[in-house]
Amino acid sequence: MIKAGLNQNELEALRRLSGEPMVQSQDFQSSSLLSSSSLGEVHSSMPIPNTPADGLLVKIECAGACYLEGKTRSKRFTPQFPGNEIAGTIHDIGNDLPNCNYTVGDRVLIVPDEDTTNTGYAEFIPVEDTARVVQIPNSVPLEVAAMLPGSALTAYAAVCSAKPHVEKLRKVKSCVNVLVVGGGGLALWTLKLAQYLIGRDCSNVRVFVADNSIDRLLTAQDHGCTDIIHWNEEDHEQYIIERTLDSCRGGVDVIIDFVGSHRSMQRSLKVLNREGLILVGGNSTSETSISLNALAAKQQSIVGIPKGNLNQLMDLLNAVADKTVEIPQYKVFPVEEANQVFEDLCECRLTSRAVFKFGSQTSSHVVDNQ
Repeated sequence: MIKAGLNQNELEALRRLSGEPMVQSQDFQSSSLLSSSSLGEVHSSMPIPNTPADGLLVKIECAGACYLEGKTRSKRFTPQFPGNEIAGTIHDIGNDLPNCNYTVGDRVLIVPDEDTTNTGYAEFIPVEDTARVVQIPNSVPLEVAAMLPGSALTAYAAVCSAKPHVEKLRKVKSCVNVLVVGGGGLALWTLKLAQYLIGRDCSNVRVFVADNSIDRLLTAQDHGCTDIIHWNEEDHEQYIIERTLDSCRGGVDVIIDFVGSHRSMQRSLKVLNREGLILVGGNSTSETSISLNALAAKQQSIVGIPKGNLNQLMDLLNAVADKTVEIPQYKVFPVEEANQVFEDLCECRLTSRAVFKFGSQTSSHVVDNQ
């Protein structure tokens, strides 16, 4: 079942998964992670806001579980509501918006806006700029559409940025190694979008995934990566570097770092080949120091993952609608279970994207299109 050559630590972790309960971190505190100020009280019914005169009022049906990385281990991340992954239906249309292409009941997604990403729990969102509202084809489920402006678009932008460098190296190298750092939902979307944008049958492009969670690595392996690398933070740093180089035979040419921490950056620089590229993203606030002389001597580049644009979002939406992009694994939960979901995310008990369903008391389920 396991394709990758696992080290002793990985094998031991798999034994624990199959027979013994996982030991959870001792620094997790539910009260500090989810407070009333960060999430707000979930009401069964709330006042409906006014519809902007030249805008729309959207009823939220689905929203991704979004959060910001914490600055300390005791508060590892802070939930965001409603977040930057929202899909729903048009509830009302402004009186000053004549001859528009929208009708009440249209299924739509909302392009993220910093002013509304973390305003608290809501069931309706007034949108003044209708350019931020995109209609969803009937073939795309609302829970899938909700993920597209957030994690999916970030992964799309990362793969688009990596593709020119990968194509250039493919002309001069027998094999190009791409390492994705962080095995969560972003990595799963990256694996599927690499197949879509670079090619499913590119035998000379190998995509690896590194993470400290065996659960997430096994999920990534199921989604088609070449190999998995367990970055066990309890191991000696040099051993992790040597094992990464051993797994990525020939070193690493492109690194997509969704963690963006000091440790992941320093480790990435030590496994990166000459003329290699690091694309760094994530929402960590960590800082690190880099030797510019070493960077210049090896002709390496470090680039931030750009924010995806509307054209990329439309391409992504159309590809999902046409089923030319496979949807990675995700789970749907009633929004009333938000506190438990964020706790599970914090403890790495969820290995796929989590999406909240509004107005539903049904139990969680898994959608896996493998």
